[in-house]
Amino acid sequence: MRSSSLVLLLMVLLVAAVLRAQDASTGALRGTVTDASGARVAGAEVRVISAQTGVERTIATTQEGSFVFEMLPPGEYGVQVSAPAMATLRRYGIRVEVGGAVELALALEVAGSRETVTVSGAAPVAETLPAAVSSVLDERAISELPLNGRRFSDLALLTPGVTQDPRSLTSATNGDLAFGGIRGFQTSFLVDGVDNNNAFFSQERGRYRAPYQFSNEVVQEFRVSSNTYGPELGRSGGAVINVVTRSGGNQWHGSLFDYYRDGRLGAGYPDISIKPPNRQDQFGFTLGGPIKRNRVFFFAGLDQHIFHIPTVVQFSNGATAVVPQPTDYEASDQALVFAAAAQLSQLGGQFRTALAGNAGFGKVDFVLSPHNHLSARLGTSRYWGENNVFFDPASPITTFGINNNGEEQVSTESAVVTLISALRPRVTSHLRLQFSRDLQNSYANSSDALTKIYNLTDGFGRSSILPRTTREHRLQLAETLSLEGRRHQWKFGGDVHRTWIYNFFPSLFGADC
Repeated sequence: MRSSSLVLLLMVLLVAAVLRAQDASTGALRGTVTDASGARVAGAEVRVISAQTGVERTIATTQEGSFVFEMLPPGEYGVQVSAPAMATLRRYGIRVEVGGAVELALALEVAGSRETVTVSGAAPVAETLPAAVSSVLDERAISELPLNGRRFSDLALLTPGVTQDPRSLTSATNGDLAFGGIRGFQTSFLVDGVDNNNAFFSQERGRYRAPYQFSNEVVQEFRVSSNTYGPELGRSGGAVINVVTRSGGNQWHGSLFDYYRDGRLGAGYPDISIKPPNRQDQFGFTLGGPIKRNRVFFFAGLDQHIFHIPTVVQFSNGATAVVPQPTDYEASDQALVFAAAAQLSQLGGQFRTALAGNAGFGKVDFVLSPHNHLSARLGTSRYWGENNVFFDPASPITTFGINNNGEEQVSTESAVVTLISALRPRVTSHLRLQFSRDLQNSYANSSDALTKIYNLTDGFGRSSILPRTTREHRLQLAETLSLEGRRHQWKFGGDVHRTWIYNFFPSLFGADC
């Protein structure tokens, strides 16, 4: 049995090597070099240059005329090919996407009157992908498509087989995305090749609270892999959303934005006669550029979201006050019933709901040498809400008393360092180190016992899940090693997590009447 298991494991590793599974946060550029007759050119020098940073990597073609650049940061590249007695070929505008590989067919001409051949515009390339069923949403889609709340991962709904989790039709739940009928908590998020999930809630770090862990403005692109993805994406029963954040470059660039939404410009709510105020304001900036040209770059951003919407507490009959009817009580109980009705009526009406959150981002890239690229980033988010633990931004109406709600405070941080190294011409390493924490404190508005009165209110008094505390600290170390052989590509790696979790939830308690 042990021998059979070992043979099976080796077979799986061999198949994975042949399939050329991509690294979690990088792409690849491969191809062949031929002469005018179509014969393969061995020993040709192939140089790839980043259009954003000017970083170069060089490799020689094999005896079969092939070349490969593994673990390239996603972005736009140019390629230069030179060989003895051949005109130098330059090609620009080659786009490498996260988790994908671009295949090039480069034909050299005999050197003559033209010593250099330059190809501009769209390059005739073929993108080859792993066996995974996946789609890429690029920087243009993220920045230009309208998105209420600007949660970038909601754009995954544009990919086939993606729906909103049935539990998540309102923000009173969690906003998960379901892939292929698999519940949303099975979805995994990776950012720059490291884990970005909350272990207790089984959600993206920062969860459903705007502006979430990362602003749209700092996300370069992401790939949604919903089936048969490689083991390096692992630890997911559903889909994997693989995100790459933006970096600085030799050119200064940035953005300034402000989105304002006022409920006075929209339609009223169908179930209430009043039109309570509803205001959202989301604003921020980004800035990136060189610290030292061709060597050190930075990129930073801040996103602030302010949300004001009242909660309208109604009773089961749609009223905001309790009015006893003569058939509801005996004459001897009239005073007691009216006193109780007056007290219950205080639960109905309009109450303030406020949310304020921000997401900060900073990233520095170091070109240590043409073969070593170091990147360090810090992402933070802060969130505060009043009467927001249970609310639905699509409708302010609730049949729960406001003392059943509470106040919430959430803060997250993630610090990540990555090192991409071309150890040898055909050996590439991608090392990632992350430390993160996810803290949440929720406070109850009341310490009274939870009570439900049938046909009147669904609950008032302290919620059964308040107060609560969640603290998660995580340390992650991951390494991917790529070895390019004459006919096969081999990849090895490891991923180690150490997570400390503390959670407090109160016991269930309450009464029904």
